[in-house]
Amino acid sequence: MVLLGVAALVALLAGFVVSFVLKYPSAISGVSATSYDGVSIHLETVGAVQDAIDFPQPNNPHPTWVSYLPTTTLKVPANSVVTITIDQEDSASGLRNPYWSQAQGIIGGQFHMDYFDAQGNPQSGDFAKLDDASTPAHTFAIPDLGVFVPLLGISDAAPAGSINVITFSFRTGAAGIFHWQCFVPCGAGTIYGNGGPMQTLGYMGGLLIVQ
Repeated sequence: MVLLGVAALVALLAGFVVSFVLKYPSAISGVSATSYDGVSIHLETVGAVQDAIDFPQPNNPHPTWVSYLPTTTLKVPANSVVTITIDQEDSASGLRNPYWSQAQGIIGGQFHMDYFDAQGNPQSGDFAKLDDASTPAHTFAIPDLGVFVPLLGISDAAPAGSINVITFSFRTGAAGIFHWQCFVPCGAGTIYGNGGPMQTLGYMGGLLIVQ
């Protein structure tokens, strides 16, 4: 009986390693831009994978998890300009540290945003920060490259199905692999919001592969 129990435990551990530790999300590569020497990447942020508009995930094992889509493994060239466009579709969660409402490490020090304001009106403009730290839904941050951009949440007054589109650019340097993540604790139902999708590659964190 003891041997059977040990064998069962080993099998469970092996299944965990194969299913989670050794499992990585598929990668996407930046698309060569035509107007400048660089690449572009299009992402989507959703409050639940099952609600994705741009990148449906019918077979995702966690349909209710908050996520970046279609993947969080991003491949870009070394020593180049990377432009990220994010269709942000989630409501505001808020930052625990207002310091992170300031954009950092991006070209020109500003990000462009087409968004809906607190009254539900469409707006467009360039921003160096979000004045209200309670309004971001997520963030895009690459700590080792000093890149940080807050992503405005969808206003409660915005029409159903509204999207805030955030665009920004940064420069890569030498080749390497850099962790990137969301700094808003948005893992609902986990301790302090930091579990589940916040700790799993392919959801609210990933790898920037510079090559």
